[in-house]
Amino acid sequence: MPEMYGLTMNEPALSSCIPLPTDDLFRAIDEYFLSREKLMKVEAFTRAQRQVEGWFKGELIYPFADLLGTQRVSAWEPEATFTPSDKKKCDFILDVLDSRVFLEVKALYHGRQRAAKFGLDIYPYKDTVGIWGDVLKLSSLSSGLGYNLLFIYPKLEPEAWARLIEIYKRRVAPIVLEEVSRITDYLSTLYICKLSVMNGNG
Repeated sequence: MPEMYGLTMNEPALSSCIPLPTDDLFRAIDEYFLSREKLMKVEAFTRAQRQVEGWFKGELIYPFADLLGTQRVSAWEPEATFTPSDKKKCDFILDVLDSRVFLEVKALYHGRQRAAKFGLDIYPYKDTVGIWGDVLKLSSLSSGLGYNLLFIYPKLEPEAWARLIEIYKRRVAPIVLEEVSRITDYLSTLYICKLSVMNGNG
């Protein structure tokens, strides 16, 4: 296991006490991105005031390949359609244990960008900006597990994030969002939020 700089050492990264099929997957993602080497890159992105979503998507290939090599993931595919008859594409689809996991990835940079300053609240709206398109897409799944994987930087106050996500949960109802990670476990400039998305209409 690489040396960790982003998580509290005595607490799990995931909030659920019941093991989930995605626990191993999400732990591997955390271990990869919260190494000193990767955090130095994220800190450079912050200093440059840039949202670098493509970098996060590209880097995810490495932990996914490692998991496939250890047979903890049986298959994974980038930019894959939900089903052969469905034209909607997902950033990543992985087969983990007996579950199919659908991941939509977003980098949520907040702060100054040139002359303007952007708050994190620009992302959670029901419009074409931010994560709404991914939430809506994942809520249409008829089977499998759908998650928004959010790379949020620079560091933000846990109370501010809690308020923001609670407002968004009410805003998107009856779609159900559940945060299966805890921001208080992350000590670094980067919070890797795992947001489960489900259709509340059953």
